[in-house]
Amino acid sequence: MNRPNRYEQSTRPPHASIRGVPIRTLATFLLLIAVFNVEPAKAETPASAPLRPNQESTAPLAIDLMTAMALAERNAPDLLVPAAEQQSVPLIRSAADRLVHRPPRVTLSTGPRRLAGGAQLGWDVTAGVFQEFSTGGYGRQLGAFASAVERRANATFASVQRDAKVRAGLAWVDSRVARETLALRQEALGGAKETVRVAEARAQVGKSSPAEASLARALMGSIGASVLSAHGDITVADAELRYWCRVELHRSLLVSGPIDVDARPIDEDGIRRHVIERAPELARLRAEADTLAHAADLGKSLGKPHIEIGPSVTREGTGDWIFLGNISVPLPGVDPFAADNAIRRTEAEMARARVAVAEHGALKEVEIALHEREHALELRESLRSGTIEPSTQAVREYQLQYEVGRIDLTTVLAARRELLNAQERWAAAAADVLRAEVRLMRWSDTILISRAR
Repeated sequence: MNRPNRYEQSTRPPHASIRGVPIRTLATFLLLIAVFNVEPAKAETPASAPLRPNQESTAPLAIDLMTAMALAERNAPDLLVPAAEQQSVPLIRSAADRLVHRPPRVTLSTGPRRLAGGAQLGWDVTAGVFQEFSTGGYGRQLGAFASAVERRANATFASVQRDAKVRAGLAWVDSRVARETLALRQEALGGAKETVRVAEARAQVGKSSPAEASLARALMGSIGASVLSAHGDITVADAELRYWCRVELHRSLLVSGPIDVDARPIDEDGIRRHVIERAPELARLRAEADTLAHAADLGKSLGKPHIEIGPSVTREGTGDWIFLGNISVPLPGVDPFAADNAIRRTEAEMARARVAVAEHGALKEVEIALHEREHALELRESLRSGTIEPSTQAVREYQLQYEVGRIDLTTVLAARRELLNAQERWAAAAADVLRAEVRLMRWSDTILISRAR
């Protein structure tokens, strides 16, 4: 049997059929299959962020605390400036490695030679080449200055790298605790909704006044507003975290990892010694002071006399040739760069003083971080055992008693507020433990984040 051509297919009557099944019925059946096979859209999680228009969707980035700090060490935007300084060091080094540091000088003298009676014998011509050499070791000082600049560039890069690592860690803690707070508030919102349901049911049957239901709805609305506020805190914290980790601003983050961690013992005296000896921030300041000191020495050597050495040749008007070796030595006693050198020396002394101030400041920050860590640990455990556990039990019992009419609504609402407040304070204390340990990592690379409980 011949198959109909395309023209014949397109001109079939409205009630044509395929093997006895009407075309319209078949089309309706296929449409229903397509509709019911469409996968429903997945709801966004609180960790997701809206994409920009016409922006291709990318997979969410799973990031824990260590990952955040590692990304910041490699990719933080603040590393661009010290990296540029490191790239400029070879130029200074090449300038220091030259054999001479001032260009040679050529002199040319000419004039007629005449006899006493006025007759001219010819022209005298003298040509000379001179090279200046420093008597103050300018080349050696320039090499030392180039080495100091290289050390400063490396120390600055390491300091900025450590700062970015710490800031990314603190941003991760803020983002993680914001999510923990959101979860607590959403859980509290669910409990408030249950209380509203019971209050409205009691009001409908006349067991309580409508004001009780309104009061319960007011608590639910307050918790709902705090949920919106938590979403805003997540947005701000994620933006900070994306910046330090150099993650695309439109990319969603899956911030994972515990905030409730066990406290490891810390060698406090070892931290104090490490701060003074090897802290990157103090190393950067010392390198800066050392560079300024070498700059002052370089300026002093530049002000020392320079001798000129070189040959000269003269052709006299008589036809005679004269070859000479010349040396020019300026008289000592006057430093043409005295004021500039005094300014450089002052800057070097001020930089050394800033190092001493920074050492005291670093020790102060370490002491504060150690104290905050211990205080946050005690507060976290006190809230867990002394407030959250009894408050949770009280809310559960008060809810049941309210449903049977043994207590009034205000007792239930007060218990729910106390529980939510204690839970949020516990989350803040747990985050403070992590913040203190992250801040300690600014001064000592031997500090490790505590293990999860």
